Amino acid sequence: MTTNYTIYLVNQSSTTQTFWCFLTRPQELASDPAVFANSSASLAIRSNDPATNSFVIPVQYVVGAGASNNAVGLNVQINSTISQNTDVGQVWDALYADVPPNMGPTLTPGSGGAPSNSLQIVTNAFDQGNNEANGWYSNQSFGIQTSSGFMGMTWSPSPNQTRTLTPKLSFYVSVGSFGDSELADWTQVSNNAAQISVPTSFSANACTVTLLNNGTWSVTPGKPPQMLFKENLAMLGTEDIAQLLALSYIDTNKMQQDTVKSVYWKNTTEALDAAIEEEQDAALLTNTFLTGTITVTAALTAAFTYFVLSGVQFTVTGTSGQGTSVNFSYNGTQSAQAIQNLLVAGAQIVFGGAN
Repeated sequence: MTTNYTIYLVNQSSTTQTFWCFLTRPQELASDPAVFANSSASLAIRSNDPATNSFVIPVQYVVGAGASNNAVGLNVQINSTISQNTDVGQVWDALYADVPPNMGPTLTPGSGGAPSNSLQIVTNAFDQGNNEANGWYSNQSFGIQTSSGFMGMTWSPSPNQTRTLTPKLSFYVSVGSFGDSELADWTQVSNNAAQISVPTSFSANACTVTLLNNGTWSVTPGKPPQMLFKENLAMLGTEDIAQLLALSYIDTNKMQQDTVKSVYWKNTTEALDAAIEEEQDAALLTNTFLTGTITVTAALTAAFTYFVLSGVQFTVTGTSGQGTSVNFSYNGTQSAQAIQNLLVAGAQIVFGGAN
């Protein structure tokens, strides 16, 4: 089954912005000035829009071939005549016709296999000079087709050429006056853009890209804090729901999403094991009280009083280490074993309760 990665988009600027997503070039194309960025994946987002906005990106590559009266170049709109889903290791034969008459290419599986983690496009020996003299221009593309549109790159193929491509799942998210399927310069695409890479920018196949009100970008692993809060509401009691809603409105200055890097239980291992064993033997469980310290990815931005994980609330008792080390306690009906299994490295938590 195809793996999907979701890039959540947040616009904290003062105006509506159109977000574009571009797939970065494979290393083999990185220094080729005749390869242009090509994307039709865009989304206009209002200032501080409370709705959920995202690009959902499947790990499914596509190759494309086309021919038209438009020469490959900046600001030219290019759409492939034919495209095929592809995996690494595959070889594709792109066959371009000699004109007249004007005719589109074919794109079929080739023989043999490509190098490890790569794919190949093999172009036939067509008469490029005569075709272009007659106003008929060939194009070739590689990228990812998403529900939001195509994101990839386009170039003019040379006759009797084999392109070897080693894809990397890395993306630019940018705002600007790009055109739908209009070829763009990579410098224009990458300048002042957020860069996202798999797996480092993601947690649970999700990351959040925020355009801040000063025009810079923030990239954080996981879902936006607003989504985590909403997901936790259904698991909390009425009093806790009221507290969460009262603190946020959804006010991102009064909450913070973060990722747990490590967990240290201040109860000794023996004491924690004893508590777990006692609870397993007890016919009726009383409240469990645990304390510990977590380290988180990003320093806390406010004096938060608690954090929430999967509907379970923990109390913040102090911070150290420039705000990345957080002392906490738990006092509730969950067993010690359940809490120990829940709060682990990699967990996505949301801090709240800041004044």
